[in-house]
Amino acid sequence: MIKITLIQTSQNRREELIRFVCSLNQQQSINLKEVQLIFVDQGNNRTVFEELNKDVVFDYIQTSLCSLSHARNLALSHVKGFIVAFPDDDCWYPPHTLACVLKVIEKEGYDGVSGKGTNENGILTSIFPKESSMITPTKRCAAISYTMFFKYNSEVCFDENIGVGSPYNLGSGEETDYMINLIKDFNYRIKYDPQIIVHHPRSVDNGTGDFVLRKTYCYARGGGYLMQKHHFPISYYAKQFLRPIGGIIVYTLLCRFYNVKKSFLLFKGRTEGFFYKFPQ
Repeated sequence: MIKITLIQTSQNRREELIRFVCSLNQQQSINLKEVQLIFVDQGNNRTVFEELNKDVVFDYIQTSLCSLSHARNLALSHVKGFIVAFPDDDCWYPPHTLACVLKVIEKEGYDGVSGKGTNENGILTSIFPKESSMITPTKRCAAISYTMFFKYNSEVCFDENIGVGSPYNLGSGEETDYMINLIKDFNYRIKYDPQIIVHHPRSVDNGTGDFVLRKTYCYARGGGYLMQKHHFPISYYAKQFLRPIGGIIVYTLLCRFYNVKKSFLLFKGRTEGFFYKFPQ
């Protein structure tokens, strides 16, 4: 019986995929025959999986270049496990990650769990809480695609208007939207558990340069659209729009003009996403 299905897609990150495969092979306290990996290949990566443990149920889908949301939707109809997850192509698992996920969902009775992301040196990849708690649409505990594990629900798919590769430059929020739909429409109880760790390189958002600014703006547009799509409390909207305004003021006083520009693009992107109307 398949228990966990992992859906992954990539274009050309061969070395990162090799690292992921090695980490999957090294999972402990779980029978790898209970694990399914569905790989949606937007490049030429099939040979990477020749090293995958033969006990893992492997499904391979070749496709042309597409958005992240579309690639994941292609895989959803092939899910055999009762738990589904969406590991990034550059993440990897410590030896007990999947066993810990099964414990939370099977034995503790939750409908999903999100863990904590760290890089290879144990440095957090985002601002993750120290204590476990329940996840809500507005208290998401920094949940991101590679830390999320849910009971599979065939009625929920990814919004292909948003996420990496969005045709409307709404470059984030697809996994958050997926999780919120599970909570709002199906009453999923999802736990944040910092004992579950997934490794991932730290984001380039911590750096500088035009690429970071473009990504900041694109992701902010996706976040703004997410606020339009879901009905959050007024306090949530205020926080999302006032914080970058505060950043503009503070960084201007400190003469940190790169950060001023980044805060401005956050505000601009969220505003555009919030008011965005799709072409007729």
